[in-house]
Amino acid sequence: MVCLGEQKTWSGENASRSTIALPSIQEKLVASLKKTGKPIILVLSNGRPLELVRIEPMVNAILEIWQPGVAGGSPMAGILSGRVNPSGKLSITFPLTTGQIPTYYDMRQSSRPTSGRYQDITTEPLYWFGHGLSYTTFSYDAAKLSATKISKSQKLTVEVTVTNTGKVKGKETVLWYISDPACSISRPMKELKFFEKKEISVGEKTVFSFEIDPMRDLSFTDADGKRILEEGDYYIHVNNQKLKIELVK
Repeated sequence: MVCLGEQKTWSGENASRSTIALPSIQEKLVASLKKTGKPIILVLSNGRPLELVRIEPMVNAILEIWQPGVAGGSPMAGILSGRVNPSGKLSITFPLTTGQIPTYYDMRQSSRPTSGRYQDITTEPLYWFGHGLSYTTFSYDAAKLSATKISKSQKLTVEVTVTNTGKVKGKETVLWYISDPACSISRPMKELKFFEKKEISVGEKTVFSFEIDPMRDLSFTDADGKRILEEGDYYIHVNNQKLKIELVK
């Protein structure tokens, strides 16, 4: 195990940095440890997402503890020892490099989606918002809609069955996103609308559901602060699935 990261004064108010990469001496330490041939568990203590493009390929696992305070040691030890099965999800995107900033999951859609890409790196970040691993694995069945076409006054339910396919019980958080591909204003590529965490035993199947209220979940606020709900197609995203619904009069 190797613990790296930022000093407490490196992040927070009036603590901007020209790069979010770790100091080169920390990266060199990981490179030296890699030469031993032993597995490396990287523990990160930091106040912001970091550039890990050179370090990530050299380590076997990463535990992000942020800046946990004096009580952070016990839960960290529980996860590293296997006593605690981690279930956290990232609440912020980790860019691949400093130059990739800004990058975030709910960026506005571009009118020219094939343009504006980097010439030397991928446009994908290292870890998206919502990323997080566990000591067990989960599989998602095909999500099901209660209807594919609804009116503005109707509600819609979507559900997905999740199975614990690993060897230990664990908690899975299902994130439900919605996107509006064609609108009178530019809308985010997708927006998180609901999430739910449940503990699932080995081999057990658990159903997660999300009730969609069109005015609450599909509308947007205009320049005057009014809620606007437009007819047309919308998409529901869960895991790597994308389901289409239509809102009519």
